[in-house]
Amino acid sequence: MVFSDFEADISGSQRKVISTTVTPVRRSEGAAGIPLRGGRTLPFRVSRLWSAPAGHYGERFYIVSPESREVLFEGPEHLLLIWGLQAPTEINDSIDEPVALEPGTYKLFFALGGISGGEVDVEAFEPPES
Repeated sequence: MVFSDFEADISGSQRKVISTTVTPVRRSEGAAGIPLRGGRTLPFRVSRLWSAPAGHYGERFYIVSPESREVLFEGPEHLLLIWGLQAPTEINDSIDEPVALEPGTYKLFFALGGISGGEVDVEAFEPPES
């Protein structure tokens, strides 16, 4: 068996978010995104699935204005044990404290060990009064 033509892709950090969801905590406020009331967030949940080399890492997410690139909110920091590339690690945060945001589209950036592992767009919206 000859493997001379085989090359593994080992460039880069190999840290990446492979799945994300951002949802209101209360289902009555919608199925996805960040609910708002009067320019402040209502409770919401951020879930993500990481694939990374085995090790201990600091992890957090950031809400960023897409126009100015200003960080508007830093999620809580977690110290994680990642089992390895073949064993995705799930992290869930519930953000209960109100954050000042206006309706619109924002970027969520995810960092593991200080290195970016991905980004997604998320919509902040005013749900109907219940």
